[in-house]
Amino acid sequence: MDISRRVFLGALSLPAFVPAAPADTIRVGCQANAWPLKPGNFAGLLDVFREAKGLDYVGIECNVRFVEDQFPRAAAARKQMKATGVQYIGAHMSMNQAKSEKFAGTAKSVAALGAERVVMSGTGLSPTGNFEQAALKTKAAELERIGKLCQQNGVRMAYHNHNPEFANHNAEIEGLADNTSAELVDFLMDAGHGYLGGGDPAEFLMLHSSRIFGIHVKTFHGRDQQTPLGEGDFGFDALAAAIETSGWKGWIISEEGGNPRYANKGALAGDRAYIRKVFGV
Repeated sequence: MDISRRVFLGALSLPAFVPAAPADTIRVGCQANAWPLKPGNFAGLLDVFREAKGLDYVGIECNVRFVEDQFPRAAAARKQMKATGVQYIGAHMSMNQAKSEKFAGTAKSVAALGAERVVMSGTGLSPTGNFEQAALKTKAAELERIGKLCQQNGVRMAYHNHNPEFANHNAEIEGLADNTSAELVDFLMDAGHGYLGGGDPAEFLMLHSSRIFGIHVKTFHGRDQQTPLGEGDFGFDALAAAIETSGWKGWIISEEGGNPRYANKGALAGDRAYIRKVFGV
């Protein structure tokens, strides 16, 4: 893998921060959006956990709407999820949801369910990656506020990007990393969105590996036709090389779904084989 001088020097200057619960291996999970789940169907979610295990995935991430009905019985639900042998990776939600007065309780309940992270999606500041620094600092401050609230309620927060954060050579995602504390804000880097945004997820990982909790992998034909891994316009060999070079450990997560047009649990077996081949796990 060719590494630019900027990436090499940046990697040498990485802070010595170690996450509160550092990963000691690479684990492979998947997003529950690949299944046609409905909110309130916890039995169906448990079936998803079991099906994922049968496909050799060891973790599940899902939207918070699929678990919030379990908040009043979080301890019992946690035992049921644990009994499947599959880890609950995290509850996905939006930054707008974190503005609610109920958010602290949500974070506490997500922690009680055994999730490793609250996964927080935001809206990119600009599709071109050109934005005002004041807007960047405002967003970074909001992420730190959310991250602090999560920590106060027993769970860490990881920011999930879309296309715009990687536009203009990773401009916004780099700005968020530079303007937030590693003690409060982790990243769940969506590499598929990163490539669609015209950015370089491998470079971001080389510079910030200690802050990347997990990586979403998905690929597309064109801008919006999601396809199984290995069948799209781009692959992840450069990212795999960066992982090997940096020694990164964390979650690699297949994300089939997110939109009814693409939701495709049938692709998960092939995705798992692709991850095994390209990433060696």
